[in-house]
Amino acid sequence: MKMRNLVKEKLAKNGHVLGAFVASGSPTNVEILGLNNFDFVLIDMEHAQTDMETMVNMIRAAELYDMAPIARVYHPNDGPMMSRMLDVGIHGLMIPMVETKEQAQYIIEHMKLAPLGKRGMGAGRGPRWGWYENYNKGEVNDNTYVIMQCETRKGVENIEEICQTPGLDCIFIGTADLSQDMGSFGDNNNKELQAAINKVLDACKKHNIVPGIVTGTAEEAAKRIQQGFQFVSIMNDLGFFRSQTKNQIDAVRNSLSE
Repeated sequence: MKMRNLVKEKLAKNGHVLGAFVASGSPTNVEILGLNNFDFVLIDMEHAQTDMETMVNMIRAAELYDMAPIARVYHPNDGPMMSRMLDVGIHGLMIPMVETKEQAQYIIEHMKLAPLGKRGMGAGRGPRWGWYENYNKGEVNDNTYVIMQCETRKGVENIEEICQTPGLDCIFIGTADLSQDMGSFGDNNNKELQAAINKVLDACKKHNIVPGIVTGTAEEAAKRIQQGFQFVSIMNDLGFFRSQTKNQIDAVRNSLSE
């Protein structure tokens, strides 16, 4: 059996992919997203409580519906944890706060086998206990999706060098942290932020890297895709649950008070 890269397959078919962050640690939420035809799920292990065993069940829920499971790690220096996540079967990783070509190369070293990297050969769930016959012969390097986040001024300054890292697939802009680093948190209309977004987008296009970005509304997601972004997150499961439950209970109470 061959290992698949679901993100690349869906990009080739549609030109863009849509997904969601899952911060709840819930395999059920992942399965529901799969039922609703999301292209990928970002299992958040940077800002959430999810542990490794739970992550594996979330991976299984995503795979059930051909939805790409990707995990976000805690820190760009978490190299051994990156390798371990791949060993248990995650399809790709998102690495936050990448600022230099040295950090980018360090990430590749822990995510890729030789000759690209220095990751040890796996024999567990990642290669399906030997079912993926060519996993350790280069197949895993081709099919492990590598996403690096650009979230600081320094990352924007060094984006050209970062984009030239062999093995990198996608640069994902975290607008919240980037705007905070620029002293304009939450102001998506800030001119410096817009210039930074355009610079990253241009660098991705120049070096054949998939440009990605976070969005919070359907309108914003459509706008970013039209702008040229291809890997777009459209929600966070807990944020969506909070806002929609408030809308529901407020609507009932308002109806009763009329």
